[in-house]
Amino acid sequence: MANRPDLPRWRFRAMAPSEPNQNPIQGEFFSAHLPERFIRESVQNSLDARAGRKPVTVRFTISGPNGAVPGERADRYLTGLQPHFEAVMRAESANAERDSDRRRELQGREALLKGPLPFLVVEDFGTKGLLGDITANDIQARGNDFWGFFRSIGISPKDEDAGGSWGLGKWVFPDASKLNAFLGVTRRAGERRLLLMGQTMLKLHELGDRKYPPVGFFAAGSTEDDKDWLPMPVESAGLRPNPDRLGKDGTACFVHAAMSDFGLRPDGDAGTSVVIPHPMDELTDPTNLARAVIRQYFHPIIAGDLVVEIASPDEPGRRIDAATIVDEARRTGDGAEDDPEQRAAALIRVIELDKWGQQQEDGLVEADARRNKPALAPDQVESLRARYREGRRLAFRVWSKVGGKANSFKVFLEGDDSLAGGHDYYVRGHLHIPQMDYLTRHHARALIVVDNTSDLGHLLRDAEGPAHEKWRADAPRLKEKGWPAAAERVREVQNAAARILEALAEKPADVRRDALSDLFPGDTGGRRGPGPGRPRPPPVPPENRFSLRIDRVPGGFRLKPAGNADPSGRTFAVRMAYDVARGTTKTAFSRFDAGFRAGYPDFSLRNGQLHMQSEDCEADVRSDNEFHLRVRGPDFSLGVTGFDERDLVVKVLPLVGKIAASPEAEARAP
Repeated sequence: MANRPDLPRWRFRAMAPSEPNQNPIQGEFFSAHLPERFIRESVQNSLDARAGRKPVTVRFTISGPNGAVPGERADRYLTGLQPHFEAVMRAESANAERDSDRRRELQGREALLKGPLPFLVVEDFGTKGLLGDITANDIQARGNDFWGFFRSIGISPKDEDAGGSWGLGKWVFPDASKLNAFLGVTRRAGERRLLLMGQTMLKLHELGDRKYPPVGFFAAGSTEDDKDWLPMPVESAGLRPNPDRLGKDGTACFVHAAMSDFGLRPDGDAGTSVVIPHPMDELTDPTNLARAVIRQYFHPIIAGDLVVEIASPDEPGRRIDAATIVDEARRTGDGAEDDPEQRAAALIRVIELDKWGQQQEDGLVEADARRNKPALAPDQVESLRARYREGRRLAFRVWSKVGGKANSFKVFLEGDDSLAGGHDYYVRGHLHIPQMDYLTRHHARALIVVDNTSDLGHLLRDAEGPAHEKWRADAPRLKEKGWPAAAERVREVQNAAARILEALAEKPADVRRDALSDLFPGDTGGRRGPGPGRPRPPPVPPENRFSLRIDRVPGGFRLKPAGNADPSGRTFAVRMAYDVARGTTKTAFSRFDAGFRAGYPDFSLRNGQLHMQSEDCEADVRSDNEFHLRVRGPDFSLGVTGFDERDLVVKVLPLVGKIAASPEAEARAP
């Protein structure tokens, strides 16, 4: 097809001299493997666009080489992209090491612009499509999903009941393509037209004497100057091809030609289709997609809110719904995932627990998440303990308060002596929050489900980052939104299952205190961790004392050398606890110890909640709130962050026998 400006094509706006240079950084917020984050974000968008109460169906179609769009037709979907993509690949290749795999990969990508066009399609059904004014491009366009999908980055048009909220999740679509591009086709509910538009996310690049931004658009042809240009979608002439309106080059039915080439929406139903040209290799394996679907969305599938279909030329089609999810989990098996909670056998067990839990609405036991209240009513403990001891499942409605208003969430529990440590799964609305681990010392499995439309659900959404993988008590959005006592509410949900299990425990032996001993080996001669029975270090000879400095940093503290003495080769024990309004340092550590013994410490070095950054030193984790610091160089530095807004007590003690010495240091940090 000729590169005519009046035809649909890819276009980049030339940058003005005053514009700052900026490359995309969205990928820094998403750490999961590509199939996991691709499934997570694409399905979340579809569930947020649900129309009515019928289940949403999301269909993934892998073309394979034989189903690729032939080269003579593929060119129409790449017109205008070639020079920009090649400029970026040449620049990236020049920066890569000579004869490196990276350079060969980049050089190989240029060849993708010629020949057949394989693709991956994501389509949703039972949704509203991308609603909203297609001509709008304001700073904020609340409720305009078309604007949010194509014209905003880092700004979301979704309401507070939606799963997503950052406006960054759609970055996974260009990231999924070897061309860093995607096409989107939507049919909006109530309309008899189809809209097609595309977006690419490259890097800053130059063509001739002009500089271009990373973002370009596949849009309707336009002859406007860059300063006046607003990318507009290509519109179809009705929902079906109309031979009477075909022009010489067929542009009147360009959208219908695309629908045919990519096999989109054969029934013309409302919804959105996303085409990934030249998908990354890991996305062309249907097993990878199915495994990610089951891990991320088992809860809405069991509830009957979601059905996922996967079509590939290499195998019979898959349909994952409430009736087939267990069989599909067995079929996918385990991948390279080492986390025991994500293995097929573990997922099947939590799926079975979830199926049972969703039938217990009338049999929920009342419980309390607040630390100043008993987790369970005293007159219920014995009967519940007996049921738990018999191996029966338990279902709870757990109460908390947000802004003085009562809110509840659900906890489903079952004992499992085969577990080395507890397995806990957290769901907000339809979304599984995977990076949560607060049940390490119990032989039990727990599923925590929070209603996305409740105030608590809204608060927890603000406790998540762009990838929606974890609830953080110190998340900046909690403070920005003015949530009262937000950190305490987050911790209540995180620790709810552990509090209930502690109330059911008959004796301390029921709690597994050495659950992570294989990961953190140490002296097993006495009980590890804080509290009574923990040996105190011997006094330090004055001639061997060295000073350390404790500096406050956002969300934690940093240890550095103090004075002129060189602490290299020394080892220090570092303990931490949140400060208390009344009492001494001893009171602060006693309170932490009490939470530790109950199975829900205020924080933990062992579950990824806290983060360490070290230079010229090593940190050996000894318990939830203690580590040993081995200093390697005179200018060492160790930062610990991830704490909430409360003041922190940090105690540093030397370890004699390691040539280490320092007067006891103590400080308070936020």
